[in-house]
Amino acid sequence: MTADRDDERYDDILRKIADARPFGNRRRELLPQTPHDRALDRINAFDALAPLARAEYRGALCYGPKSLRGPAWSGAVVWYHHKGYHCYQSLVLLGVWAHYDQDRILLSIAERRLPYRAPVYDASVYRVAIQNNFRLYYDDAGGPPGAEDRLLNQCPFEETQRLAYRQALQEIVAGWRRRLDAI
Repeated sequence: MTADRDDERYDDILRKIADARPFGNRRRELLPQTPHDRALDRINAFDALAPLARAEYRGALCYGPKSLRGPAWSGAVVWYHHKGYHCYQSLVLLGVWAHYDQDRILLSIAERRLPYRAPVYDASVYRVAIQNNFRLYYDDAGGPPGAEDRLLNQCPFEETQRLAYRQALQEIVAGWRRRLDAI
């Protein structure tokens, strides 16, 4: 009987450890997937962008990827800026967004240039904070591209064409990688 109680107690401790949140962090709540999230998952957008941020570039610092979400859109983005002290003034988002156009979901692949918006610049704090998020310094939610952004591809999402979308995304990512290598 003692062994059974010990096993139960051990299982209870393991369950509490698994349910506990990491020190200093809020428990991450999983949001239900939207149709936009599913479209991005089907074309493997997040994983397609990940190699960009893992690579080393001679003239640029690249971060991400990050999944973003708004009321009527979802996106997967990486962001970069050129190396150098004053290069923080402009940040480029490279991303894939799924958003509505009337009653259908559009996939947009684009580059968005964001100007620095914070009142002051502290290089040491910026260097650490920009690795996880760009919103604090660039005051942008990372939404879908607008008229002033560089649109590289846009098409309505159709489940039957997802492999063609994946291929197009891979080609665009390869082009971004070549451009970042050339900076």
